[in-house]
Amino acid sequence: MQSRKLQSGMTMWGLLFVVSVLSFTLFLFFKLLPPYLTDMKVSSALLSLSKKPDIDTMNLAQIKESVRKTLEIDNADNDIDLNKTLTLEPHGKMKVIRINYEAVVPIAANVSALLAFDHSLEVKSVE
Repeated sequence: MQSRKLQSGMTMWGLLFVVSVLSFTLFLFFKLLPPYLTDMKVSSALLSLSKKPDIDTMNLAQIKESVRKTLEIDNADNDIDLNKTLTLEPHGKMKVIRINYEAVVPIAANVSALLAFDHSLEVKSVE
């Protein structure tokens, strides 16, 4: 007869615990993935804006339109309201273009995740 000390393996409760933790992690991953993908598109829109040669002469409306067009191409223009989130701040001889926004992701019932994103770009200003 075999001793219990030689037996090894996972019990049903241990397996249930591991499966539940993995499934909850996957659930959160798939819930939080879309806002992070949108954030990557916003970041790439600012990067493409920085490569424009006339960025230093653009005003706030032109910058918003340029970013809006880039986000529209990436199909992320419905997720962010640029009128509320995009600002243009003078900073000495530079100007700072900032996109600061939050995304609320409902998880279950009245539990939500709040994700805060902040991107900025410094460019030389014409004086």
